[in-house]
Amino acid sequence: MKMICVPLTLEAMRLLDINDCPDSLLETIHLTDEDYKKLLISGAVETINNTLGKIIDDYEDESINTNEDLIKALAIFKDHLTPENSSVMKKLIHLNTIAIKNHTGLFFFF
Repeated sequence: MKMICVPLTLEAMRLLDINDCPDSLLETIHLTDEDYKKLLISGAVETINNTLGKIIDDYEDESINTNEDLIKALAIFKDHLTPENSSVMKKLIHLNTIAIKNHTGLFFFF
């Protein structure tokens, strides 16, 4: 299953890096196959990869963890929001907003 999470504190981000972060310090979404399909069809992942130099893809772990990149990613998610993908995109926008607010990151475990 594909998971996207945001550490709620800087300490949680450090713990996530060493695979020791408790779930209580993460805001997490699990993408269903349908959610993942909608995300890919939206073009947001491809745009983020091209714009930010990331490799968000199957079998890849990736993160967006600078405020500058998080702000760009948020704009990309908002630009790619449509009625067809609103459920998954609104979740990503919410997580991205938390990451900006907490100065942490958005972590993709695919």
